[in-house]
Amino acid sequence: MRSPSGISFLGRQSQLVPDNSTDPMEAMSSLFDVAVLIAVGFLIVALSGFGLEELLSSDDVTIVKNPGEVDMELIRKEGRTVERLKTQDVAGEGIGTAIGTVFRLDDGSIIWVPTSE
Repeated sequence: MRSPSGISFLGRQSQLVPDNSTDPMEAMSSLFDVAVLIAVGFLIVALSGFGLEELLSSDDVTIVKNPGEVDMELIRKEGRTVERLKTQDVAGEGIGTAIGTVFRLDDGSIIWVPTSE
């Protein structure tokens, strides 16, 4: 259908709203950014849910996983580096000096007292 001025309705509409976008995948880049933000949010919530907020802070942290078991692990965070240490079946041997004494208290907790020099 043509208007009295000789311009079709669709032609007039396209002149009012110009289409500057030539890439049909341009909107997907914005969706990717949103997906990354959602993933980071889920990671923060998951760490908070497991009680591991310390891994997100700038403090140095040591976590003992399965203490006293055969598959015990230590997870250490110093600065920005996270290190995972697993126990080994090999006994260590060598020459050294005593650096302290370990005590088990009546409540089951263990403390280490360094020797004074």
